[in-house]
Amino acid sequence: MASTTTAPEDDRYCFRVDWFDDQAALCRPFQLLFYPNDQTVEMYDVKQRRTFLKRTHIPLKLHDLYIGATVTVNSRQLLIQGYADEYTRKALEEQLERSLLVIKHSSFSQAGQILDEVLRKGFNICQMRMVQPSRRQCEEIVRFSGTKSGIDQARVLAVEVLKANAVGDLLRHFQTDGQDDIFVTKSHEAARQCARVIFDPSSQRPSDLQNSTLGLIRPHAVLSGQTGKIINDILQAGFVINNAELFRLQLADAEEFLEVYKGVIPEYHSMLTQLTSGPVIALEVAGKDDIVNIFRDFCGPTDPELGKQVRPQTLRAKYGIDKAQNAVHCTDLEEDGPLEVQYFFRILVS
Repeated sequence: MASTTTAPEDDRYCFRVDWFDDQAALCRPFQLLFYPNDQTVEMYDVKQRRTFLKRTHIPLKLHDLYIGATVTVNSRQLLIQGYADEYTRKALEEQLERSLLVIKHSSFSQAGQILDEVLRKGFNICQMRMVQPSRRQCEEIVRFSGTKSGIDQARVLAVEVLKANAVGDLLRHFQTDGQDDIFVTKSHEAARQCARVIFDPSSQRPSDLQNSTLGLIRPHAVLSGQTGKIINDILQAGFVINNAELFRLQLADAEEFLEVYKGVIPEYHSMLTQLTSGPVIALEVAGKDDIVNIFRDFCGPTDPELGKQVRPQTLRAKYGIDKAQNAVHCTDLEEDGPLEVQYFFRILVS
C-alpha cells in the first residue's frame, strides 16, 4: 500500500502498528487506517502486501490513536509505533499536542478532583505514574522547564495528557504561578523533556507493598472519563493511595492475572477481553485496618445491577455496567492483597 502525502477524498489517517501473535510468538507489522467520518478502520498486512481486515466499524476516536498507545481491533491488541505517511504525521502533530501535569504530595487529597477536571476539559491521559523523584530528576525538570521551582523529592503523581493545544489549555486551567501544589510545563519541548525524565523506567516507584490492597480501574471506566471520579470517591472515603500507574496489559499478562477465575466464573472471557481493551489504572490502596475486606465492601457487589439495588453508593453500582464492565477490580481474599499489588507494581514494571 503506497503512502501518500496528501489527504484522500475520504479523509483517513494511517499508522504503523505491531500485533504480537501469541500462538506464533511473532511480532507482525501492519498498517492501520482510520476513517474518522464513520469511525471505521482497515488493516493492511505489510509483509504479505495485502488487505488483512476490510473496512469495518470500531468504536475508536482520533485522540485514542497516538504513538505508544495500544488499541484493540477485533480482539487483537495493536501497539502504535508511528505514523505511516506524511499526511498523518503533519495533520496529527498540528492537531494533537502533549503536556505534563504533576500533582505534588501536598495535593494528593485533591488528586481525583484534579484528574476529573482534566478529563472533563477533553484531555486524554497518555501516561500516569506515581514516582519518588531523585535529586537529579528534580534538577533536570527545573532546567528543562525553565522555571525557578519545579518538583521536590517527595512522591508525586505525574500525568502526561494529549489534546489539541494541550500546553496552552493546561496552563489556562491550572495556572501554577505562585502555587506549590501543581506543576505544569509551559512549552511543548519542556513537556517532552520533563516527561522523558519523570517516566524513565529507572524512576523510583514508592510502593509500600504491605497492609495494602489492589484497586484496578477497568478500561471502560478509564476510556469513558471516570478515572478522576473513582479516585476522588476512594480518597473521600478515607483510603490512601500509596501508588498509581497506567498500564496497557498484554493478553498473556491479563491471562496470568485472571487465572484464578478461569473455569470458575462464566464471565471469565468477557473479563479478559475487557481488561485488554484499553488502558487500566492500578492503585495501591491502604489507610485502614483489614484493608482488603473493607475496600472490597467499598467496591460493592460484582454485579452493578445488584449493587444499585442493595448498595447504590458503592463504586461498581455508580460506575459499572455489567459483571465484566463493573468499573473496578479489587482483591477478593485477604492473603491475596500484597500479591496482587506486587504483580502490578513489582512484576509488571520490572
